[in-house]
Amino acid sequence: MKRTKRTLCGALLGLSLAACGPADEAGQDVTSEREQPLEATCTSVANTDMTVHACLHASNPGDNVNVNGASGAPNISTQHRHYTVALSGGGTGKVTYIPIARTSTTSTVESVAFYATQNVTITAVDTSVTPNVTLTALVSTHGITSDTCTLRHARVFDLQVGHTYELNISSPTSSVGVVPEYLYDNRGRYYRDADGDGYGANTPLYRFACEPPAGYVTQRFDCDDTNPAIFNC
Repeated sequence: MKRTKRTLCGALLGLSLAACGPADEAGQDVTSEREQPLEATCTSVANTDMTVHACLHASNPGDNVNVNGASGAPNISTQHRHYTVALSGGGTGKVTYIPIARTSTTSTVESVAFYATQNVTITAVDTSVTPNVTLTALVSTHGITSDTCTLRHARVFDLQVGHTYELNISSPTSSVGVVPEYLYDNRGRYYRDADGDGYGANTPLYRFACEPPAGYVTQRFDCDDTNPAIFNC
């Protein structure tokens, strides 16, 4: 009986850990644990779990919040929401976003992606400093296609935790859907595939929700990463 109980508890613990995201492993790249702005090699967030996650919020009516970006600057900082932002007749408006620490309790910089239903122009203005500082997106991903997802574009910024940002939006339409996502919350685990067989070594490299770098795959368990004929063993 005790043995069965221990087995059941272990299984439940494993399920709970899996639900919380990638677990730390021995030998992991420490990139994900130190103060981490966006990786220099990140050029796209289209083919990532973060995009899938954002699309789920965009397709769920219960996650939608209507805000008026043409009057004032409503706050869109609440996580796991799709915001329908009403714009002026000229297709312009603004919202407010205040990032929180996600990478660690002491992190001061977080990379945040703003997904949008239109190919909009988004600039982030740090209003917590004088004079205000205007940022441009470090990554601009266009033409996202994910089944029936309405999100088509994404802009990624490195933002100072606790600062108030005014996001200025310019769109060809009178409203736009926006889903903010922290890249750290959607980090992926990739494995070096030196022999190009689609299977990587067991030591992971964590990436902050960017598409994997060249030579990395999501599948591990290659017991001989120097021989493409030997894998999945």
